[in-house]
Amino acid sequence: MARGFESNHVRPTMPSTPIPSESTRDSLTPRADVLFVHIPKTAGISLYSAMAKSFGPQHSLRYPRSTEEFKQQFLRLSDEELHRYRLMSGHFNLPFWLRRDLGGRVIVALIREPVERALSTYRYIRSWTGHPRHALLGKASIADYVDYYVAETSRHNGQCMLLCGSGDFQAAKEMAQKQIDLLGSVEQIARLTNALSDRLGVPLVLGRENRSVVEHPKRNDLDAALIAKLQSCNVEDCKLWSYVIESGLVRGHD
Repeated sequence: MARGFESNHVRPTMPSTPIPSESTRDSLTPRADVLFVHIPKTAGISLYSAMAKSFGPQHSLRYPRSTEEFKQQFLRLSDEELHRYRLMSGHFNLPFWLRRDLGGRVIVALIREPVERALSTYRYIRSWTGHPRHALLGKASIADYVDYYVAETSRHNGQCMLLCGSGDFQAAKEMAQKQIDLLGSVEQIARLTNALSDRLGVPLVLGRENRSVVEHPKRNDLDAALIAKLQSCNVEDCKLWSYVIESGLVRGHD
């Protein structure tokens, strides 16, 4: 599975006390449960944190990486635990999540313009000394990073991969239309947060969690050749991003 270059250092949000009673669950404010398919470097931590404030930590579960260990933890959850974790999120692709019966959850995802997403990963690697690739790429030039990115073919079209399990736009589009209730973009994130707030019946205020302190380079800082290299690695993701941008917000099942 493509996971992008990001490795999130936040530990899983799991309860340290017994799962609360059904009466406590029913008293929570949000009127729908959520599965948030978190594509790395798409403001996912900010959106998750905003939702978790309403659901509460004992009803929120987030897997920070798509390792086999975390996958098995998810598959081993009892049906009761699945029911009581009203908010679930992580970097698993959607077909993997759907291996379990998640009930009538609102399924949500955000995508980002592929070049900007790749550059956000580069800035994150440079700014966080604990990143697994910081020693390798922390001092790399943007040209060297792009060459490294191009060589990592398993990570190309990673946004399509996380939505449908393959790096194919048409398959991702079909999955969005059939399974994803709200698919938005970072560039038009207010459309998604407003629609999700209406769906949940709670206000969602996004913070700036997990953002890099390094602000450059951005797309406008790159020459055309480097941009073309990054685009060539993400042709299907570019199609997906254009589709979502043109739609404003993709509402599946409509």
